[in-house]
Parts: sequence; structure tokens; C-alpha cells
Amino acid sequence: MKTTKLFGLALLVMSLCFTSCSDGEDGAPGLSGISCWDINGDGINDADEDTNQDGEFNALDCQGLNGQDGADGMDGTDGTDGEGFDELTQFGSITVNLSGTRPDGETFEDSAVFKFAGLDGGFFDDGGNTMLIEEGQDFTAYSFGIFRFLTAPDDSVNRSFTGFSLVFSNLGEADESLLLGSLSINEYTVIGDDYKYFVMTDSFQSGANGTSEFEFTDLSFDRENNNNLSFSYSFEVLAANNSTGNPLTVSGEVDVYLLEKIQ
Repeated sequence: MKTTKLFGLALLVMSLCFTSCSDGEDGAPGLSGISCWDINGDGINDADEDTNQDGEFNALDCQGLNGQDGADGMDGTDGTDGEGFDELTQFGSITVNLSGTRPDGETFEDSAVFKFAGLDGGFFDDGGNTMLIEEGQDFTAYSFGIFRFLTAPDDSVNRSFTGFSLVFSNLGEADESLLLGSLSINEYTVIGDDYKYFVMTDSFQSGANGTSEFEFTDLSFDRENNNNLSFSYSFEVLAANNSTGNPLTVSGEVDVYLLEKIQ
């Protein structure tokens, strides 16, 4: 009797266990996720959500448009000239333009502004930036010595310079003429875009030594105010008479303020 009751009780417990351990019914489906490019979350591919404008709506749109470069900032103010710069450049400059063929056969064009004057007495006494006017019986002679360095002069390292020696008769008059004219270029380095160079050390005299007559234009001399001498010049040089070994054209401008020594 007891055995029958115990067996029935065991069946009841097992039945309860099987019932409690069985799977429940599936829940309702969850809401779909929102794509990263769906900015307003409405599930619709809106035109403004194609951020890379490739006609597709995908993860690439989540990166957004490439940023545009900002506007350039304003230029900074120019720095002040270094100490001594204004003093060395106060007397004006000589511009030299070169056009021809290099020693290796390549054509070239080059331009440089020589604007630094020496300030010691020897520089002026040697005709570095001076003028002399002498009255003669038949004409008045105007002599000019004008030399300029390529960089700030230094006795130990700077040997690159150019300079004119000029003598005119009756400058500014109807019978004006050039009595003597020469241009020197000393240890000037012409550097090409191909990282090749050659050095020019030449002296050219108007109408002599394979040099054509100097041609001057816009020649002006103001003795009354500041001894300003300005002009443009040009001439041709034969191949055998310059450092390139080829025909050469030299031109440029001079705009200088000259000193007159007290006698």
C-alpha cells in the first residue's frame, strides 16, 4: 500500500518537472535596427543621406563628405630688415640679365640683382659708388664708378660682384656720347634647374674685345637733387670673349645714387 502511494507521488513529481522544464512560446519580433546612414531614423533612403553622393546607401555614407580646405589665412606682416641692411642697400642696385648657351651646350637665361655697396673709405675711393664731373674746353666729362656685391660684403668670403665704369661727354645734351664704357662680372655663379652650374668672371668693354657697342635707353642723371643715375643697357658678346664659350646677350637696369668726393 505504501509502495503504491510512493510510486504515484514520484510520477506526480516527474510530471511537474517535465512541465516546468519545457520551452515557452517565442516572443514577438523586435524592431529592426537603424542604418548608420539613416540620419532621421525613418527607414527611408533620403537623398541627403547619400552623403558621398555615389547613388548608393551604405556604410560609405557614414563617413560623410570629404572636408573642404579652409580659406587661406591672411599673409603675415613683413619682418624688419636685419641690422645694417638698409645702410648697405641705400645707394641702389644693378640688375644683370644673361641669355645664351652654357659651356655644355644647353641654353639658359639668368637674372640677378646686385644691391649691396661697401661702406668703407676704400670702396668709395676705388670708384665703388662715385661720380666726377670735369669741365673741359670742348666738353664736360661725367665719370661714374658703380660696383655692387651680390650679397652683404665680407672681405673673406664675398667675391661675387658686378660694376660699371662709364665716362660720358656732355651728358644730357644733344651731343651726348659715351667715351668709355665697361662692365665687369666677377665670380658670379649661374645655377641651372638641372643642378648644374658654371662661374662667370668677365670684363666687357663697349665696342671692343668681341663686345658690341653698349646700347643705353632711358638714361637719366639728376645732379641737382640726389645724384641719381638710372638707365637700361644691352650688348652682345662673341663666343670667344666670355665664360660660356658661346654667343652671349647681356642686359639689365641700373638705378643708383652716387657720391661726389669733396676735393
